[in-house]
Amino acid sequence: MAVVEIPKLPPLMVVGQGKYKYVSTYKIAWDKELKQPRRIAGQNKTVGKIIGGGVEGVIEWTDAFMEEHPELKSFTVKRVFKRMQGAKKVFEFVFEPADEMISLTAAFNLLRLNAGATWALDNVIANSPLTIALERVFEKYGRHKKLLSVAYYMYLTSNSATHLYEDFARKHRLPFQKPLDAAQISRLFSRITPDEIDRFLVKLNELVTEKEKTQAGRVNTYYALDSTSISTYSEGITKAKWGHNKDGDSLKQINLLMLVNQETSLPLYYRCYTGNTPDVSTVRNLISEIIRTGINRRAILVADKGYCSIRNINELILSELGFVINCRNSFTFAKQIIAENYSALEDFCSYNSKIQCYCLTTRCEWSYPTYDKTPTGRAVKARTSLYLHLYLDKNIRAECESSLLKRTIMPVLEKLRANIPLNQEENSIRENFLKDIGNGAYSTNHIKKAEFLLTKGIRILISNDVDDAVEAWRAYYERERVEDVFKVIKQTVGGSRFRTAKNESTEGKAFVMFLACAVGMMFRQRVNLASKKGMQLPYDSDNKLLAMLDSIEQTVFRNGAYYSEVTGVQKELLNALDIPLPTPEPYGKVGKEEEDVDEDDDIRSLDELEIVLNKLEAQAK
Repeated sequence: MAVVEIPKLPPLMVVGQGKYKYVSTYKIAWDKELKQPRRIAGQNKTVGKIIGGGVEGVIEWTDAFMEEHPELKSFTVKRVFKRMQGAKKVFEFVFEPADEMISLTAAFNLLRLNAGATWALDNVIANSPLTIALERVFEKYGRHKKLLSVAYYMYLTSNSATHLYEDFARKHRLPFQKPLDAAQISRLFSRITPDEIDRFLVKLNELVTEKEKTQAGRVNTYYALDSTSISTYSEGITKAKWGHNKDGDSLKQINLLMLVNQETSLPLYYRCYTGNTPDVSTVRNLISEIIRTGINRRAILVADKGYCSIRNINELILSELGFVINCRNSFTFAKQIIAENYSALEDFCSYNSKIQCYCLTTRCEWSYPTYDKTPTGRAVKARTSLYLHLYLDKNIRAECESSLLKRTIMPVLEKLRANIPLNQEENSIRENFLKDIGNGAYSTNHIKKAEFLLTKGIRILISNDVDDAVEAWRAYYERERVEDVFKVIKQTVGGSRFRTAKNESTEGKAFVMFLACAVGMMFRQRVNLASKKGMQLPYDSDNKLLAMLDSIEQTVFRNGAYYSEVTGVQKELLNALDIPLPTPEPYGKVGKEEEDVDEDDDIRSLDELEIVLNKLEAQAK
């Protein structure tokens, strides 16, 4: 084997100027006074720069220096970190034989990928519970990288149509670089088993719960519970049924239920179920899932009135789960509580400036059936205390009273005064709200009016755990985090339609949509943290911010990949988001676990880079 002789170059150092790091020669001389060698001032000469603007990477030499040292044409030279010397980093220049067929300049024209956005996402989700759980469950054949790549595509393009993925993958740096066509992605979705999804959710929540335990005793952890409907044109999906479509589509739907951590906005659990199932019927199954999958049982569930029923409250109490639920004012006990406390509620002293409404808290003794039975077979009753937080918005109440007068009562009065016959609905209004006092005159039925307005402008939050009205209010208000997640799924991820035909591929696609949504919410959390630190981010949406970063290119050749210069604005964005500048990385090298062939891959096709290299080699022969 021939021995490669390393070129002898003058002493080199790296200096930073603006966004670039330049390589410079220097001269040294003996300093008689200090009795040590010192650099001679003014003798520096710039001979190259580090591609990508970082302190490590490939050196691009100047033409003049290449003419002085033509032997450099046979090498790719990189500056790499070697070791720490005290608090100082020590770097060295590494010489690697260049490809005989391709010069460094030619190699940089082989393949250019949009890379800034995916670099940012990689760093945002790195070592998170999401990525760890994904790799643990889907590691074989590199499926975790394939699934994450498709999730990136959905998030960055706001499109879940898989037939466009192949073209996207050819132009973007991704965890799994090889493009997959629509058929391969469909098989990828179909091979995601229920057991794998279950193991992923168990591992995800195990890791999340470990993190959340560090907050135990300091603050409450709240999980928002809600569902949305996703429409489908398919007739072959078992769970697609006619139901209450929350988007107003005249299509069959599949319902999607999610639990979201209200502080981090991270989705922690999801389940697809038949489209004709009402929200109130899902709680018992959810409780079983929380217990089975290891979801943090110390977390307090926050839900809208769609999940409120006497039975669900009893089930949550029996399962020892904390909750804050918007109670239906139509319940008999709710009307009774309002009637008993209304005078105190509307008192000026009940107004709370923090939440800008009137509020008070009362406790009630709640009776619920246990699992024990009496000798006659009846459930043994137990009692507990619940907190009922009442809130009054007098503006809403005034609007309801005004609407009752102007839109309901006045039209009927005008007809009566004009001797115009009333229809059935108008007669009902007259009987409820008006009294005939003779001679064509009428008065208001104040009892019926009071009954009608009793619950208007009033919200009741019921909880077994939160005793403070302001905290309960904020917990319920921040429940909107789950709405943000649904917005990401339907708009940012393009999940307003499933666009699948089979049950298996539908379940798999829902899983990848969940991943894409989680990635998006983790990026949103990073943006929020930057904003809280006072960082000014020049954008009006997450996608526009990522689009600004996506112009950073990754140039790929046979043995490596390097990034284009990072502009000032891009550098500011990455710094604000606490994301490091892109650094050179190996390309096309896979771990041992990925050397096996996955049936999803077309092993007969080569990627673009290999095709170009083979053509160059053939021409050289």
